[in-house]
Amino acid sequence: MMYFSVSRAWLFSRTSQRVYLLCAILDLAFLGTQLGITMAMSFAEVYRLPPMTRITVGCALVPEVIGTAVLAVGMTYCWLAVGGSCGRKLVWFWCISLFVVTMPIYYFAVYRKLAAKQDDGLTEPALAAN
Repeated sequence: MMYFSVSRAWLFSRTSQRVYLLCAILDLAFLGTQLGITMAMSFAEVYRLPPMTRITVGCALVPEVIGTAVLAVGMTYCWLAVGGSCGRKLVWFWCISLFVVTMPIYYFAVYRKLAAKQDDGLTEPALAAN
């Protein structure tokens, strides 16, 4: 089993804050894209996309899916490593299946507040040369 030690300084560094903001925006775009495609197909009474359209949509979704995955990993680590009591952490496992929706909410509601409270000394680049 691989275990990566991620420090609190790295989790709340300026670089990671920017990455997570971009990922939260990509996650919201992913939700919008999914909703838009589903609604358009429903209104047009289409049940399958043509092959070229499916490929085009799949290629367009790649950055959004990667952003969603990075945000899910980062916010899960923040929740489990930093945030709250055991009871709050247990509730997380009930909500994990809805991570596409809950991750941006957690990012904007909790992570940004935690990041704002960090000292200036913790906002150095994550990979400093030793």
